[in-house]
This record gives sequence, C-alpha cells and structure tokens, in this order.
Amino acid sequence: MISAYIKNAIKCLTDLFFPPSCMICGEYLDHEMYICQDCLKNLELHKNESKTSLSVFAYNESIKLLIHELKYNNRPEIGYILGKEMGKRLKEYLITENAVLIPVPLHKKRLRKRGYNQSEKICEGFSEVSGIKINKELLFRRINNISQTKLNALSRADNVKGIFSFSESELDKETHIILVDDLITTGATSKEASSVLKNNGFNNFFAMSVATSTK
Repeated sequence: MISAYIKNAIKCLTDLFFPPSCMICGEYLDHEMYICQDCLKNLELHKNESKTSLSVFAYNESIKLLIHELKYNNRPEIGYILGKEMGKRLKEYLITENAVLIPVPLHKKRLRKRGYNQSEKICEGFSEVSGIKINKELLFRRINNISQTKLNALSRADNVKGIFSFSESELDKETHIILVDDLITTGATSKEASSVLKNNGFNNFFAMSVATSTK
C-alpha cells in the first residue's frame, strides 16, 4: 500500500510540474494517455491494395513514432489505443461472426525482455470495440529469429522460415482468422504464420496491421 501511495504521489507531482502532452502534436492532455483525441481522429488511413492483408493507417511520421514507442520504449498502452482506433474504423466492415484475433506471437525470450507482446495489446483494444475474441494459444514462436528490421525482402523470407508452430485446438476449421501485427513490411512473417495455419486445415484468414511500410 505504501509503495502504491508513493508511486501515485510521484506521478501527481510529475504531472503537476511536467504535464503530460500528446506525443504527436505536443498539446497538453486532459484525461487521455499519450495521444489526444484530435490526433487519433486525424490519423491518415492506408490505401489497401492487397487481397491477403489489411493495414489500417498510413505509414507516416506519426505512426512511425507511435510504433517505435510501443515496441521499444515500454509503452504497451499505445498498442491498446491503436487497437481501439482500428476497431472503430473497421467495425462496420469486418465479419465478426465466427471470427478470432490471433496476435503474431513473440518468442518467450523476446517476450521476457520486452515484458509484453505489442500485437496482443493491439488485439486487446481491437477486441474491446469489435467484440471479436482473442486466441493466444493457436500459434507459438518456437525459434527466436533475429530482427527483420535491417534485412532485405529475400533475407526476411529466409529469416522467418519454420519459426512458428501450431498448438492443437478444437477451434472450428471454418473460423475466420485475423492475424494481427504492428507493422507489415514484406509480409514474410504473416505469410509464414498463414502457411502454418493452412497446413493445419484453416483456410479463412488474412493479416491485419496498424500500418505497412511497403510502398
């Protein structure tokens, strides 16, 4: 109790002398966290041309910043915020009946280091708005492959081969599976995950991300 009280007191003092501001526009926040409502509403939508994946927001400087903070600066709440906003934008377009959200899994070592799976946080926000349930057990990452960040398209495909395994499940094979990730670049990771699902009898799936850096 004392520890919680001290933490709360420190937060109140910090907010008093250094009021929280929007990460995008710099305006002071009232009851919001990290991003003001105006900036959320003004996030630019991505023009999707792929038939196998859906990215919601344009990959501009605002989204780059938010994804970086989500993944590397211990701000899991950003994933939840973005997931909710994605859900609001897509709610009337998605099939929610017999559908499930599957966050692209992290390897246990990377999960331990980061403390959370950013894709799970996105799913949590999206699920709250859409009502689609989350399944975190169907796929797991059995190989702790190196980061895709600095690899070219061919190397990315090789880097993700065989990294996922399937966990036996009673999930209906006709379930509409939505694979959720923070960012799609070449699509190598989602393709590898999809191939594992397909090899285990699932055929209704597509990948969804916050954004895509593919031009």
